[in-house]
Amino acid sequence: MKTLSLDGSWKVRFSDFQRGRPLYADMDIVDPVRYLDATVPGEIHLDLMNQGIIPDVFSGINVLAARWVEEQIWSYRHLFDAPADARSGRAWLVFDRLDYAAKIVLNGQPVAEHANFFHPLRVEITGKVRESGNVLAVHLDSGLYHVSDKPAEGWFHGNAEDARLHKRHWLRKPQSQFSWDWAPRLINVGIQGSVRLEYSVDDLLIGQFAPVASVDANLKHARVRARLFATNLTDKPIEAKLRVCIDDTDAATVQPVVLPPGESHVEATVSLVSPKLWWPIGQGDQPLYTVRASLQTEATSYEIPTRQVGFRQVRVIQDPHPAGGRYFRFEINNRPIFCKGGNYVPADLIISAIDDDRTRTLIDRAVEANFNLLRVWGGGLYESEAFYDECDRRGILVWQEFIFACGRYPTCDENFQRSVITEAKHQIRRLAHRPSLIAWCGNNENEMGHWSWGMGERGVIAPDYAWYHLTLPRLLNADHPEVYYQPSSPFSPDHLTPNHDLVGDQHPWSIGFVDMDFRRYRDMPCRFPNEGGILGPTSLPTMLRCLPEGQQFVQSLAWQVHDNSVDSWREQSTVDAMTDFWLGMNCREMSIEQYVYWAGLIQGEGLREYIDNFRRRAFDTSAAVFWMFNDAWPATRSWTIVDHALNRTPAFHHVRRAFAPVRVVLIESVDQVVIYGINDTPNPLIANLRFGLFNTTGEYLLDQTQIGVNIPANASIPIARFDRAGWIDPTTQIAFATLHTPDGNPITRNRLILPLYKEMKWPAPKINMSVKNDHATFTCATFAFNVCLDLDGQTALADNFFDLYPNQPNTIPWPQPQPPAILYVGNPASTGEA
Repeated sequence: MKTLSLDGSWKVRFSDFQRGRPLYADMDIVDPVRYLDATVPGEIHLDLMNQGIIPDVFSGINVLAARWVEEQIWSYRHLFDAPADARSGRAWLVFDRLDYAAKIVLNGQPVAEHANFFHPLRVEITGKVRESGNVLAVHLDSGLYHVSDKPAEGWFHGNAEDARLHKRHWLRKPQSQFSWDWAPRLINVGIQGSVRLEYSVDDLLIGQFAPVASVDANLKHARVRARLFATNLTDKPIEAKLRVCIDDTDAATVQPVVLPPGESHVEATVSLVSPKLWWPIGQGDQPLYTVRASLQTEATSYEIPTRQVGFRQVRVIQDPHPAGGRYFRFEINNRPIFCKGGNYVPADLIISAIDDDRTRTLIDRAVEANFNLLRVWGGGLYESEAFYDECDRRGILVWQEFIFACGRYPTCDENFQRSVITEAKHQIRRLAHRPSLIAWCGNNENEMGHWSWGMGERGVIAPDYAWYHLTLPRLLNADHPEVYYQPSSPFSPDHLTPNHDLVGDQHPWSIGFVDMDFRRYRDMPCRFPNEGGILGPTSLPTMLRCLPEGQQFVQSLAWQVHDNSVDSWREQSTVDAMTDFWLGMNCREMSIEQYVYWAGLIQGEGLREYIDNFRRRAFDTSAAVFWMFNDAWPATRSWTIVDHALNRTPAFHHVRRAFAPVRVVLIESVDQVVIYGINDTPNPLIANLRFGLFNTTGEYLLDQTQIGVNIPANASIPIARFDRAGWIDPTTQIAFATLHTPDGNPITRNRLILPLYKEMKWPAPKINMSVKNDHATFTCATFAFNVCLDLDGQTALADNFFDLYPNQPNTIPWPQPQPPAILYVGNPASTGEA
């Protein structure tokens, strides 16, 4: 197969059917003045911003002013010359990603239509190309016209009036483009993937190569089942030999195969003894093996693009739990894994703006925050190759959802079903070789509460239900039966209602919307929580980008456009009220910088409570996955710890510490304070524990040390406890625990505060700081709460938003030439500035 790239500079014009006519772009001769420059791959908003036609849609309220873009038909036009081989043999046009409803016209002749963002278009144009001046026109509709005559009523519940306008449930493109609570509506339109001319004189068209690696129960024997999809272009069967080998091993095979006319697949299996096992990050290494394949016919040898696999065994344990319900845990290579991480959404509102460097930086941030799992949420994307490459290489596990979220979908419509079956097959085969991918899930929240279909009893089979419970698992069983599949998230087998605490996975949203008292996380017993969170500010530079001069205050018009829509769900704002609830402070009286600190403190503490509660319950609970990790656009308030500018938000370091491989957590029992030691590493830990109770003014009421505390590998166990009776005044007293190596180096620490922060009696802190040998040491005679060194989040700091326990120094690496500056301290809450 030979290729001619058609990427690069194209021309484009718009039409609203009064001004402009799409059909003119099909003609050999056009008026060039009517056309704008466009880049392929690309997207129209980007082209218009680059040429100064529309302002930056991410600043101020410009996203509202740009809405006209999605309401046009955009006609792309490109001229190319065709090589002789493309004219004499077979030829195809290939579009990797069209957004959205496309009509393809070549030399004035319609050749194809396409309406699915999630799988490529290949259209045969044999005999339709000429030597020079081929006119390729692509007419694109963002989707609004494409579904304008489709029904909207009955497909959504609750606050879904906007669905009557966009009807996203009919459109196979990222659902979050149509607005979500954390992003505005910005419906993409453009040729967002590469375009090429492919041509060949061969009898075979080689398709996807999908090797799947597996390991037996004793982890000593592995195999790769290599499947190659191809199309026989003749009317007779073709005999061939499929060769498969694994680099740097003696695993190889040659399999005689026969390809009947049309599309089919062939496969061969190779075996390997004593493979190097692939482990999640923190549990071992991530060795990757290169799988090579070739297909040899009597006439031609086809070299297949290589794939990398990792050998690991994945089991999902859902045995009955002795206290009720079922376990839900992943075991990798026979070892239980506690899943720590966040939800991953598209990294930009404009998909073609997401480059590989941006993706790799996000994975770097996840590793920095001690993640071992990302949930690729069902309202966004099947992510890029760079995303899965990095997860494979770094050991980040992936929970991958099919792109259906928060609504009903017309799976009973024949054309829709045909399109999504093609999509699902393409994505299953594309990702089958990935060792990081440990689960496929049918959708996000389509069986939960107000998004459900009103099924009533489970025995009532609605079309959507059949799609997730029958069709998708059958497709997976055909192409990747080795992977775990779950029909929805959350999903609670054995129960009529999803989201049951003790069965399946959970979205614990009883905290986070109206109820902001995240102390209630301490009592949640969820088995596998993978979506729940607390709103908070983004980094200070990102906040300021959202707010032009004159609007840099809470609840300005630009603030509201960039705010999470939860702010608008009730009158008055529950999110504004959170600072008063926790701190007794009015966020509308704060500067933007003050708000970033104080609201960031609250969000960070809320996520810490979420993570601490679930981690200490391991493995009755087997995950602490929060909503959400990253942002799609600059927000004033979001759920994230990494914002659109890739800056760490104020909550980042709370999460990083809470996810540390070794952690201590204190809980209040009936008459005791119990201290849990958590060790996520594959090796047991012996350490010294200091624990007790201090006054915020600095006096230690209880101060005990245990030498040689043993915390087993991959475990959470109680390691100490003390009598609750001595805790007389919670407004002035805090329980604490610190863990040190036998030679005195700090490992981790934590504390337990019982009242709301506004109810605490905070002393004014006097912090001493010294810098020596590229380290900064902080000490305080009293308790200092959430000491802040930075609000920009652009530099990787060893620590930030940290506490100082009375007369216990905190030393962090500080290689910067300038000494750290303490910007804020969380006590006393009436002022805060240090």
